Amino acid sequence: MVFGTARAVKSHRTGRRRKKGGSRLPVAPWIVITLVCVLIASGLTWGFMALLRSGCSGSVFRVTVAAAPTIAGAVEDAAQDWEATQPEVDGECVGISVTEVSAAEASRGITGIWDQKSLGAPPIAWVPDSQAWASWVTSSEATAGYVSSEPVVLGQATSVIALAESKAEELGWLGGQPPSWPEILDAASEGQVTLAAANPRTSTEGLVAMLNASSDGEGGFSEEAMAAYAAAIESGSVLDHAPEQFAGYAETGDTTQVFTALGYQVEDFNAISGVEDPLVPVSPAGTSLGAVAAYLVLGGAGWVSDSDAGIAARFGEFLAGAVASGDFTDPELTPVEDAATALAMATPEAVGLAVRSWQSGSRDLNVLFLVDRSIATEEETVDYGGESMPAATAAIRLAIGMVEDMESTYRVGLWEFGVGAGGDQNWRSVTDVAELSDDNRANLVDDLYGVWEDEPYQGGSPLYDSLVAAYGHMGANSVADAVNLVVVLTNVGVDVESQPTVEQTAQAIADMDGSVTVYTIGFGSANGDNLRVLAEAGGGSYLESPDAASVLASIGG
Repeated sequence: MVFGTARAVKSHRTGRRRKKGGSRLPVAPWIVITLVCVLIASGLTWGFMALLRSGCSGSVFRVTVAAAPTIAGAVEDAAQDWEATQPEVDGECVGISVTEVSAAEASRGITGIWDQKSLGAPPIAWVPDSQAWASWVTSSEATAGYVSSEPVVLGQATSVIALAESKAEELGWLGGQPPSWPEILDAASEGQVTLAAANPRTSTEGLVAMLNASSDGEGGFSEEAMAAYAAAIESGSVLDHAPEQFAGYAETGDTTQVFTALGYQVEDFNAISGVEDPLVPVSPAGTSLGAVAAYLVLGGAGWVSDSDAGIAARFGEFLAGAVASGDFTDPELTPVEDAATALAMATPEAVGLAVRSWQSGSRDLNVLFLVDRSIATEEETVDYGGESMPAATAAIRLAIGMVEDMESTYRVGLWEFGVGAGGDQNWRSVTDVAELSDDNRANLVDDLYGVWEDEPYQGGSPLYDSLVAAYGHMGANSVADAVNLVVVLTNVGVDVESQPTVEQTAQAIADMDGSVTVYTIGFGSANGDNLRVLAEAGGGSYLESPDAASVLASIGG
């Protein structure tokens, strides 16, 4: 069993007040006394019997449910309502602990390695904000049995395109028959609009939009439609999530953009943005797939125990009853009238074909992480992901997040640097660059944790010599048709240990084989000017305290 944290439980008492006043009944005192005695006796008996039937006592054992942030609050409310009924197993009180995990992160953790440090305890049940994520997990033979075959549908959000109201009126997309996805893509190819899409690998709105755009109109997948969608995005833009695209619109006011989104995201943006030309949601004609949120008990050998799965299944039954009675509500979701039909719109076969087609359209990565392990990385506390931690911890968490998000066809390795790390030199290879098979991915994550747990190297940060060595190594071992990268993680950027200056180092990189790109990632007090010079010499860029998803988007993963 997986133990959760204690939480407050809603009271099940109504707290009604007794009615005051009213006329007295003309009853003899001895009758009243006798009646009171009978009531007291019967009350004590009832209380004793109720105590015997209460089922459990003491602390509550909770199993973990991972829920998408937009629906986690409603699931947590339901968990508290269920716990108030005192569910028990063999006399032990049981309950649910809800953790917020995006559906994209959860799907990668379920199919790969669940990162407990950043995602919390491995979940017993999962609530993605779209069933499409579960279909992606079950589309692989290796993980087909990891998701319950009987999900509890909680509601759905509408998949839409969003565009400026003035542009929608100009195109005739308001008030009449909305455009179909082929018509939207034709408008993009003709230059009438540009498609600003959310990434289907990191967002529910992006995944559902891609599935609708690449549909063959009969619940299957069309390679031709996917090619048109990919071409429209290539000439437009792609960011991790719709709100990022919306923020760009608020700054530029570019009314030519058409955004992929969910209906409530458009409402939220208009409520707070104050733009003169608000966005309007348009549901493309023929759209069959919404973002259907569902509760699913996880399975698979070694993933969860039967006892924990049984507790999660009982909570699922409670949720199903709450949905049927209308007691379960979420402001972002609308009810689903026909759950079976809604779920059938995202079959594992169609989702698997679409996602793999999307992935094959992008180039593989060949990456070497170059991680600073000088004493300065342990001495400085930085803010990362809303938490305070040593810079070394932030760097390792970022690298692990990237590794978990990377495709199995990517090649990845790890070097660390610090004074004397390699004996006569200040860097050493920790993990050889290799394709991310399941074993290699697990080994790389273990090695990253190992680097973090080892003592740091005393002295300054020998970045310059280490970067030149790493750049030369990747140049000699570059992979054709892949994006070859060196990714530096540090909170320093000033090197007093190496012989060359930052300008000389940049020139040395520029004079070497240009098939490798450098990205420098700085935390805390990192010298952004120096790190920017080095990255640009290698054809890349400097990124300041980003998260894993934004780094992957920047480097093309």
